[in-house]
Amino acid sequence: MKYKFPQPIHHQWLGLLSVAAILVGMLLSDAAMSIGVIALIGNAVLNWNVGELFRRFLRHKALLGLTGVFLIYLLSGLWSENTDFLLRRLRLTLPFLTMPFGILAIPRFDRRDYFSLLYGFFWIVAIMCLYSLGLYLRDYEQITELYKRGQVMPTPVMHIRFSLMVAFCVAIGWYLFTERFYWRFPWERYLLLAMSAFLAVYLHVLAVRSGLLGLYGLLLFFLLHAIVKYRKYAIGLAAAAVLAVGVFLAFRYVPTLKNKIGYTRYSVNLFLKRENLEELSDSYRLGSLLAGLELGRQHPWTGVGIGDVRDECDVYFRQHLPALAGQGLMPHNQYLFILAVAGLPGMLYFIWISLYPLYYRRSYRNMLAAAFHIIAISSFMVEHTLETHLGLTFYLLFVLLGIRFQDEMAENEKT
Repeated sequence: MKYKFPQPIHHQWLGLLSVAAILVGMLLSDAAMSIGVIALIGNAVLNWNVGELFRRFLRHKALLGLTGVFLIYLLSGLWSENTDFLLRRLRLTLPFLTMPFGILAIPRFDRRDYFSLLYGFFWIVAIMCLYSLGLYLRDYEQITELYKRGQVMPTPVMHIRFSLMVAFCVAIGWYLFTERFYWRFPWERYLLLAMSAFLAVYLHVLAVRSGLLGLYGLLLFFLLHAIVKYRKYAIGLAAAAVLAVGVFLAFRYVPTLKNKIGYTRYSVNLFLKRENLEELSDSYRLGSLLAGLELGRQHPWTGVGIGDVRDECDVYFRQHLPALAGQGLMPHNQYLFILAVAGLPGMLYFIWISLYPLYYRRSYRNMLAAAFHIIAISSFMVEHTLETHLGLTFYLLFVLLGIRFQDEMAENEKT
């Protein structure tokens, strides 16, 4: 007897293959990442039970809420004049509308499936870090000197987003170690732990502030969690002291980090004096924050609309910081960006819905879910993380995988 395609078994492997393609694509290929997203959505739409999936989606508060981020941008388009830019931004944020539905089409997402995807992503990132470090050591003096001008060592993708992935992989390695997960051999757990330590060191050599901020946040969280859970206060204080000493030594003796700190101080000082703004990358970042605050102050309830945010920022630059005008800058803070785009109501909704997955089914009790949100929130504070294809996909995919895993665990508890 012939069965019509697709059947549930096909949805399982097609869904997992789509997720794997996105994970690999985030590091190696934009095309693979986009194909993976399209395949994930197609796996849901080309489904004999698509109606039931859609009804499940409408009842799922966490997934449905995430689509609201796209709707915020869409609604703000009603008072946007720059239609071309509006359509470009809506196309970029379309995954917020489609991927939450697509993730439901994977029939089963148990511990083995979830941990295997995390495990594979961890090792791809680790290999990329080793390769990046090798390139740095090959041209050690030249690249170290570049850090004095705000540049960084070669990375497989944009260094800011890559640093977030590396920080998250530190959390993944520790989480899989504590969960006693391994692919084939028990000793793999200790290799995960050793490589997690290497990734933490690599982040200090890479010296990207977003990644370091996320790393310190999750290390502090892990430390406090261990102290509270095991009530080993003396050991906890000793570990905190060792961590503080390690950070101090890194800031003092890692050349790339020292040069980045020196560059940051230099650029902030010049920005305060309003000198050489066009030559320093931090000037663009700081100036964009001032623009976002001003747009939020002028349009507190509606914002200026997603289509006009870039143009309105440029108006602010021409009036207050002419050296930064014409660069297409937008607020380098996700919260300020949405404040400028959709006003205070839009920003409050985004804060709520970005925190809700952490409270969904008490996900905050899962160390990896909590660690990811610490990294995401720290990134939102210093970058408009969701306004790039890579940043949006990285954030949305791991939030959705975490939600899907919590659903699976809840179903298992019922049975």
